[in-house]
Amino acid sequence: MCATLALVAVASASGASDLDGQVAPAAALSLPTSADLGYRTTATMKLMGLPVTLHGRTTIRWRLDDGHYETRLHIDTGGFDQFSRGQLAADGALVPERYEEKRPLHEPDFVDIDWAHGHIAYGASVPAQSPAAGAQDRLSLQFELARELQRFPERFPSGSVHAVNLIGTHSVDAWNFLTQDDQSVDTGRGPMRAVRFSARRIVRNNVEETMEIWLGADLRWLPVRIRIVDREGSIIDSVLADAVLP
Repeated sequence: MCATLALVAVASASGASDLDGQVAPAAALSLPTSADLGYRTTATMKLMGLPVTLHGRTTIRWRLDDGHYETRLHIDTGGFDQFSRGQLAADGALVPERYEEKRPLHEPDFVDIDWAHGHIAYGASVPAQSPAAGAQDRLSLQFELARELQRFPERFPSGSVHAVNLIGTHSVDAWNFLTQDDQSVDTGRGPMRAVRFSARRIVRNNVEETMEIWLGADLRWLPVRIRIVDREGSIIDSVLADAVLP
């Protein structure tokens, strides 16, 4: 879901440190050092075989300090939580090192990514895997997209496909996001022009899960809408209500 932020380091005019002590040029640092985003959320799911619709609020908090980022998402309806932390590479890209997810009625899941040794560690019942270069977790993804869109808009013409290796709580999966630009999203801050990224993936037995992210031109390309359909058919749709940026 989100859910989640790719933002820049607190840096001097010359740049910020990456994983190997190199320096990222200031031009590579595209996004704000902090953000507090609130969304109106509608969740539709099945309870005892019957569809139930709930309304609530989603909050995303992002902070970055000295080349280290941390972001947290919380949905008050159902108590869904995500957490991601990591570092920035020399070009400003997010490099997640820890991902946590808590779903309603489930125990928390934890994922540790050791890039130096090429190792992703899941819970005790899930075999370890190797991370693909540039992989993002389910919270860092949308904000890494925001960083890339701000720095390299020429890479995202309408109709193009952006391939991402996405780190979940049990595996790393390939997602292909179709880019659609010039869409308007009605937010709590008024209509916003947005670029939409949408992906659909077959999980098993023809069961689909989908992810759609709208990045707002007037919000430094941060997410103004996030819509997720999971493998159980639950739908979570979050639209920006308010935002605090530096």
